[in-house]
Amino acid sequence: MTFGEYIREIREDKQLLLREVASQMNLDTALLSKIERGTRIARKEQVEALAKALKQNKSEFLQFWMADRIVFMLKDEKNSTEILKKVEQKINSLSKKSNY
Repeated sequence: MTFGEYIREIREDKQLLLREVASQMNLDTALLSKIERGTRIARKEQVEALAKALKQNKSEFLQFWMADRIVFMLKDEKNSTEILKKVEQKINSLSKKSNY
């Protein structure tokens, strides 16, 4: 499930219209529609506003959104698993450095 499908499902479960959610976010309805369809990638601020408008956990929304962005970047790479392992190593290394 993509981030767009995820937010659409939540919106529809809450029986909210696209224009209602877009209005709460001060966002154009067409742009929110594109985000839901996956033809436009939301910005971080928009993801946070979506979480607020849909009364959802902001951290969970950001994780789902970031995972989608990473998948989009790596989907055509043959060695995506190895790339993700390198990323994990770098993140762990940065985390250790920031703890000192």
